[in-house]
Amino acid sequence: MTATVLYFAMALDFPSWAIKAWDKIRRGYVWRGRKEAKGGHCLVAWPKVTRPKELGGFGISDLHRLTIALRARWPWLKKTAPHKAWASLSIQTSESVQALLSLAVTS
Repeated sequence: MTATVLYFAMALDFPSWAIKAWDKIRRGYVWRGRKEAKGGHCLVAWPKVTRPKELGGFGISDLHRLTIALRARWPWLKKTAPHKAWASLSIQTSESVQALLSLAVTS
């Protein structure tokens, strides 16, 4: 279920309401095997579920953070592979992607 979202998230900046709606479907599937799960069905808080297994979570991806990382890939590739044909295209990035890049990349 996550793969469908990730395919589009590499290029599109999803609004937070769309990520919340997709997480609601994923949460329902994890806890009940259905589209929806109410608060009483959820045995563990979703932020704990999305932690890596090494930190006590289930290893399910946090869509918000994962989409930011995926969109940061394009400016990174533009910087590291300027000879590629698509590198001349204007790629718009959000503030969160710019913040991640400014922390992770030095000139």
